Amino acid sequence: MAGRKSVTVGTARSKPGAWATGTLRLGDYPDGPITTPINILSGAEPGPVLWVQAAIHGAEIVGAVAMLRLFQKIDTARMKGHIVGIMATNATAFRAQKRLTPYDGENLNRLFPGMPAGPHSRQTADVLFRTATGVADAMMDIHSGGLEAVVPFYGLYYDDGSAASNEARRLAESVGSEVVWASRDAWLDGAMYVNFTRAGKPGVIVECGGGGWLMEEHVANVTGAIEGVAKAMGILPGRPPRRKSYTVVQDCDLVFNTAGGFFMPTVEVGAIVAKGAVIGRVMNAHGQIVEEVRCPKGPAYLAALGKPYAPIHSGAMVAECIGVVSTAE
Repeated sequence: MAGRKSVTVGTARSKPGAWATGTLRLGDYPDGPITTPINILSGAEPGPVLWVQAAIHGAEIVGAVAMLRLFQKIDTARMKGHIVGIMATNATAFRAQKRLTPYDGENLNRLFPGMPAGPHSRQTADVLFRTATGVADAMMDIHSGGLEAVVPFYGLYYDDGSAASNEARRLAESVGSEVVWASRDAWLDGAMYVNFTRAGKPGVIVECGGGGWLMEEHVANVTGAIEGVAKAMGILPGRPPRRKSYTVVQDCDLVFNTAGGFFMPTVEVGAIVAKGAVIGRVMNAHGQIVEEVRCPKGPAYLAALGKPYAPIHSGAMVAECIGVVSTAE
């Protein structure tokens, strides 16, 4: 990959062998700029640039904490290139601790490459996309289940057969999980990693944790994932974690309930289940089971599941079921 001596993102300007800080303007409040904190960690020598963004859904904070943990432990004397950390990708949602942008109700993770003169969230997407593609050789988007759901630890890339997609697969296989989602799902066409890959550069997503509780295990997984990708790119020394085989999943069904009440999962998130298997039940306010939620395909990997006893309305997304293509040995 290309070797850059320096990187500038917003007001943050890299310094060889140092940690630089600043902000990136994403838009404007009525009384001033909307910004996200930026951290740039740079090696003593030039090298590739990895863009890592957190909290594109405002309550998904694991990526920001994991980046800080990693930056605090890296010896920059042994590092080549730069890691750019976007700490609050959707700054207004981060402040409100909401999944969606408070001002327009949009899901920023569906709006790339954005619109420079469009609605607020689409302008934000445009700023992020233009900035990232202008400086980075690869990007990572860190997600969790936020407040509403729990997700297992896995990597995800856009599978279109291009050279950028093939490199994205290599990076996704370097995050430390045995599960890789080779995504072709149309509902993710507006995601940053998809459009980054279509622009000719590899982009990946890492998912881990959620349910409103940030566990040390989840932070460690994501810290290791960023470190693994940085090693695969040659930014950090050493080999990334690699497995002899991976559980590859593809084609995701979003599962919605039809009855309101309290959601009660009956299986563990990350399990592989058969078509028609009960993955959760809904109990109403009178203690009656009013619905059994079943997996629509099989074998399927449960890539997301509503948290136990979450109060849900009818039509809430309670699970993501992804078809298993091949299983690790």
